[in-house]
Amino acid sequence: MLSILIPTYNYYIYDLVLNIHKKCLKENIVFEIICLDDNSDSNFTEANKKIEALSNCFYKISRENKGRIATREHLAKLAKNKWLLFLDADVLPKNGHFINKYVNYTNQDYLAIFGGLFYEEKNSNKQLLRWKYGKQNEEVPAVKRNLKPYKVVTSANLFIKKDIYLFFSKQFKTNTYGGDLIFAILLKEQNTNILHIDNEVIHLGLESNITYLLKVEKAIYNLLTLYNENKIKTHQNDLLKAYLILKKLRLRFLFSYAFKIFNKTIKNNLTGNAPSIKLLQLYKICYMCNLSLN
Repeated sequence: MLSILIPTYNYYIYDLVLNIHKKCLKENIVFEIICLDDNSDSNFTEANKKIEALSNCFYKISRENKGRIATREHLAKLAKNKWLLFLDADVLPKNGHFINKYVNYTNQDYLAIFGGLFYEEKNSNKQLLRWKYGKQNEEVPAVKRNLKPYKVVTSANLFIKKDIYLFFSKQFKTNTYGGDLIFAILLKEQNTNILHIDNEVIHLGLESNITYLLKVEKAIYNLLTLYNENKIKTHQNDLLKAYLILKKLRLRFLFSYAFKIFNKTIKNNLTGNAPSIKLLQLYKICYMCNLSLN
């Protein structure tokens, strides 16, 4: 019935697997849990090997680092069951009926279901930018996510039919951060029947402010590349909408100039102890305009 797929890299995942394993046994369903390690350091692989002692659980290690998208596609191909549940390594289910909530949708017409994310209280100013962004932009109740179903899309907690996922995975042209943006665009273009529900996972592994900002820049580069290659036909991405308005109004040069003048000052705020999400959004659009002109 269900294949739970967990890609991991340099992360201890036994507690997550044990948590999910207990929930599957409680539901008395046919399941498998497959973890694919993207060539982590030996201290992580040794610690995670005890996953194999759990029934219907498999821990596989790649010989080389293939990246997030390739690892997920490999997992989907390994899966034996019709329905896939993708979970990031750095999450834990928020509620005790996590598996049951998804299983209840297997006989309905939806092709993909997104459970959502939850962020606990912050524990470090060094991760405050990622925490603030997640709390404000990703921790969104299902009733609101369903109003624009292709806007808040995350593969960290994704329940999807195997054939649908493999169909979309063939169209991914990036193997770096920003894949969820592209996935959302592909879902929108195909008018895929998706649903958002309140079945959150707690996002535990927050990046440092500096690391997250670098990932944001990579995601913007990938998004702009797809647009320039005419591979985006329809979308619900706010950043791209704003960029296209500025382009139409011929204001890209102004925002690019602002980036060159103020980017160091804004970066100091974003990587400091009191980052502003409003400044992050301004940084994104200025960075995109500057990138497009250079």
